[in-house]
Amino acid sequence: MAQDKDALSIDVAKLYYESDMSQQKIANKLGISRPSVSRFLQYAKEQGFVQIKIVDPIDLRQSLGDKLCKKYHLKDAIIANAPLDDDQELKKAIGQTAASYLWKIVKDNDIIGVGWGSSLYQMALQLKTKPVKGVQVVQLKGGISYSKVNTYAHEIVTLVADAFSTTGIFLPIPVMFDNVEVKRLVEHDKYVKNILDMGKKANIAVVTVGTASSESILFHLGYYIDDKDRELLSKKAAGDLCSRFYDDDYNIVDEELNARTVGLQLDEFKKKETRILVAGGKEKIRAIHTALKAGYMNVLITDRYTALALENLT
Repeated sequence: MAQDKDALSIDVAKLYYESDMSQQKIANKLGISRPSVSRFLQYAKEQGFVQIKIVDPIDLRQSLGDKLCKKYHLKDAIIANAPLDDDQELKKAIGQTAASYLWKIVKDNDIIGVGWGSSLYQMALQLKTKPVKGVQVVQLKGGISYSKVNTYAHEIVTLVADAFSTTGIFLPIPVMFDNVEVKRLVEHDKYVKNILDMGKKANIAVVTVGTASSESILFHLGYYIDDKDRELLSKKAAGDLCSRFYDDDYNIVDEELNARTVGLQLDEFKKKETRILVAGGKEKIRAIHTALKAGYMNVLITDRYTALALENLT
C-alpha cells in the first residue's frame, strides 16, 4: 500500500512540476480529488521525491562577481541585474549600480576624477546626494566636441559635483588636438595644467571604455583622425580608456595620436586607490577584458551578460 502511495505521489509530482498541469487537471486525469493531489504533492516533498532548489539571482551575481575579482585581481566586481541584453537597458542598470557604489565609497576630502560617455551619464543621473565635506570632482580628459554628438562631459561633472555638495572642475578643451605642438602649448597653460594635475591626484577615478570600431564616439566628435590612423586602430586596438587606444598586449597603438590626446595616461590609473570601470555590452567585452588584465582598473561595474562573457574568456 505504501509502495502504491509512493508511486502515485511521484506520478502527481511529475505531472505538476514537469508537465505544468494544474492540480485540478491532475485530479481529473488520475480520477482523484483535488485535495488528494495537494496531499500527494506534500507527501512527495516530505519523502524527498521532490527537492525544490531556490536560485537567488542576487547570490548568482555575487558568485559571478567573486569569480571576476579572482580572475582579474579586483577589489570589487558588482554585477547589475539588467532585465534585457539591450544597450539602453544595460546602461540604465549599470548606471544605477555604479551610482550606488560610488555613493557608498565616497568620503570627506576625496578627489573624484570622471571621464565621459553615456554609461557614466546614466550613473550621474541616478546618483543621490551625500553629506560629505571637502570633496572635489574633476574632469580627467578634455570634453569639447566639434560636432553635435553629446559626450555628456559637462553634465556628468555637474551632476556628480552636485551629489557631493561641491563645484565641478571642468577641462574646457578638446580631448584631441590636430597636432602635438598645439596640444603641448595648451597643456602648459597654468589653468589647464592645474586641472590636469588635480586629475593625477584624484584618489577615485570613474571611467568607461570605448571600442576602436566605426561606432566609437571619438570618431564622431570632429577630431582629426585620418584614414591611416583609423585603419591602424581598427586592426590593432582592443579599445580605448580615457581616449587612449591600447592593444591586447596593453601597449599604446598609435603613438602620434596618443601624443595629441589630453588627459590621464594609462599608467597613471594604476597609482589611484580606487579606479572604477563602468561598462558593458557585447561590443565592449574585448576592451573591458584587456583593461582589467592590464591592471588599469581595480573595480568593475557591469551587467550579468557581459560578466558571463568575461568569465568565459581566457
